[in-house]
Amino acid sequence: MPNDRFGFSTGALEKSDFQTAVEWMRANQIRCVELSALRLDELQPLVDSLGALDLDQFVYISFHAPSSFPKHQEKFVVDLLTVVARHGWNIVVHPDVISTPSLWQVFGRQLLLENMDRRKSTGRNVEELTKLFEELPDSRLCLDLAHARQLDTTLGLLHDIVKTFKDRIAEVHISELDSRCSHRPLSESAVTDYQYFAQALENVPVIIESVIDHLHHSLRLDEVHLAEKALTPNGVFEQLQHVT
Repeated sequence: MPNDRFGFSTGALEKSDFQTAVEWMRANQIRCVELSALRLDELQPLVDSLGALDLDQFVYISFHAPSSFPKHQEKFVVDLLTVVARHGWNIVVHPDVISTPSLWQVFGRQLLLENMDRRKSTGRNVEELTKLFEELPDSRLCLDLAHARQLDTTLGLLHDIVKTFKDRIAEVHISELDSRCSHRPLSESAVTDYQYFAQALENVPVIIESVIDHLHHSLRLDEVHLAEKALTPNGVFEQLQHVT
């Protein structure tokens, strides 16, 4: 049975077909889920379907907001996410979509800002994240391991982010990025790299973003096991213990 801390983003499993993704997770006793509306046109259907989704078995539920939308639709997005917030779930947001921070303050600690990859112009490092948290002081961090590892393969950046914002980390995204910044299944080298941070992140829910489609169902549970291997403390990787 998978560890209760580990689960999937619905978008990683079935893209916009969140119902099928949730059903697969329920059937396989996955206990954490991130409901994903990465594209703006997915937001309204997902929000409208929340009452009909069977989410009782999940011990942790979060919601990923659209990663891109026109500035004039920011209030529309926030208004729909307010419906999500009433469920008490965390809301993961890419910082570059936030044009008017005051609109987002309504979410308080439920708002999780995600650190970004090399394609973005903000939210990538400690300095940029610090500025964001100054604007939204109650918000917390969704730590994307792959984004930080891509920007600095020596793991120095990831170490600095974990050390600086450890008390803000409320969710972890785990995967590996390819050359196009797409989320792919974990390699053994990525697992080894992430093991250095397992102790510092041992109480944080972990959402797998590795894209594994319906043709490869058997690989999904393999990916859970790799994620557990990467982020379950085992006492072996203690060189970076000072990040705790």
